[in-house]
This record gives sequence, structure tokens and C-alpha cells, in this order.
Amino acid sequence: MSGTTSPQRGAALITAMLIAALAAVMVSGMFWSQWSAIAREQTAREQTQARWILRGAIDWARLILREDARNSTADYLGEPWSVPLAEARLSTFLAARGQDSASLPDAWLEGRIVDAQSRFNLRDLAPAGTVDPQALAAFQRLCAALQLPPGVAADIANGMAASSPFRASTQSNVANSPLPLQQLQDLVRLGPGVAQALPKLAPEVTLLPQATPVNANTASPLVLAAVLGVDADTAQSLVEARKRAYFRNLGDISTLLPQGATVNPQLVSVATGYFDAIARVRIDKLEYAERALIQRAGLFSQVVRIQRVPPWLAAAPEG
Repeated sequence: MSGTTSPQRGAALITAMLIAALAAVMVSGMFWSQWSAIAREQTAREQTQARWILRGAIDWARLILREDARNSTADYLGEPWSVPLAEARLSTFLAARGQDSASLPDAWLEGRIVDAQSRFNLRDLAPAGTVDPQALAAFQRLCAALQLPPGVAADIANGMAASSPFRASTQSNVANSPLPLQQLQDLVRLGPGVAQALPKLAPEVTLLPQATPVNANTASPLVLAAVLGVDADTAQSLVEARKRAYFRNLGDISTLLPQGATVNPQLVSVATGYFDAIARVRIDKLEYAERALIQRAGLFSQVVRIQRVPPWLAAAPEG
């Protein structure tokens, strides 16, 4: 009997150990599931809080732009809107304004406002559904300065014309018309050559809802040289001149150009109607950033679109 009982006891012990192990796995799985649910709920709550904070930051940017419109008809880099907000604790920021921040999470806010018209607007290439020769010539000069293949400028101009709502409204078969180009990443649909050129092109161009001139007070030397049809040295001298005194009108620019050079008001201005407000909020380990395109007309402003962006975009560029 003892020989038979010993294996049975061993089997019972192994069974008990298996049951205990299975119970431990089930309990740990339940704890893991519960912890995951709590973590997801916390992340969702922090994301909601971050979005609300960023909506407040966008409204603050609109207020700054409205006050700027009261004081000046020209937009330049020495104005308050161009000063970036370094990362600051939100509670400290609100306390300085006399507001109660006890109910807010421990959040950090960073952001900046960028002149969207400091870059060449690709919408200028075909504002009415047909390619504009002067805008195309300026864009070709910009592409050449960036050392892009010669056909890139024409491909993008033709793509802008084909996808224009003016062109689509005159076509009999609207269903077969190309999809509209609304953001820079949409340009990859125009072909592999354009897609390969986009990383070099993106810092100097934009795609706004309507045609807009470049603001000579904020544009880079590359863009200035392209839209004014001048060499790099002249463009750089204009940048240095605006540091001493911003351009109040197109006449201020004309006096600094070589003899015979003219300013096209369709391509060049000293004021801006579109701004990018980029803000980042940090709550614990969560980082969330958004970019809002703000349109301003006089004292009126509206948010055209909001999109989530990588957090590093909110940081002010070096130099």
C-alpha cells in the first residue's frame, strides 16, 4: 500500500502546485489588466487636460495678434507676438495673472507664434486655376537656390493648377478631378521627384487656404531673393536693413533695391494675415503639442485648422 500511496501523494502535490501556479497567473493577469485600464484612463485624462490647456494657449495667441493689429499695420520680428514663450509652469504663469490654479494639474507650457507668410505660399502658383507666370518664375528661382531638379517647380505649379477649386468648378466631370492639395505632405501625390524634394523645400514654403504675398519683414534671404528677383547679397542686405528699421511699406523696400528692380505687390508685402501658433504642454511624462493656423483680418481672427505635431516643433529655433 505504501508503494501505491507515494506516487498518488506526489501526483496530488504536483496538481496542487499547478493549480497554485495557474491561480497566480490568473491573479497577476487580473492585476495587469486592472493596471492597464487605470493607465489608459490616466493617459486619456491627461490628453484631455492637455488639449484644453492648448486651446487656452491658442486663444491667448489670438489675443496677442489682435492687440498687435491695434498698434501697427506692418508685422515684423521685433513685435511681442514674435517672442517665444519658454517652458514655464502653468500654475506660476496663472498666479502672476491673479488666477486660481489650485485645481489644475502640474503642467508646463511652451510655445511660439510664427509668421506663416514668411515662407513662399504655393497657392500663389495658380490662384485662379491657371499657372501664374510671375509666381512660377519666383518659385523656380527658389528651387534653383535650393539646388532642386529643374522640373520640380513646374510639376508643383501644374499640380496646384490641376487641384485648384476654380479648375474643378469648370470641369464637367468633377468626380475625376484631382484631390485638393491642402497641406505640404499632400504634395507627395505629385510624383517621386516632388516627394524627394519636399524635405529641402518644406522650410521655405507653405500652403495656405488662399494666395498671399511674402512678408518681407520676416522672410528668409532665400525667399526674399526669389520673390524680389535679386541676388543673394542684395537679399542679405535687406535682412540687415530691416533689423535696423522694419519695412513700413513697399516703398521702403524699393529704395534698397538695385536700379531697375521692382516690387510685385502680389508676391511681396510688409504685413501678414496668417500665423502659426505652436504650443506644447507637458503633464508628468505626457508631452502633447498642437499647431493652429490663425487667420487675422483687422481685429478679427479665426482658427482655420488645428493639428497635432511633434513636441519639438514648439521649441524656438536656435539662432
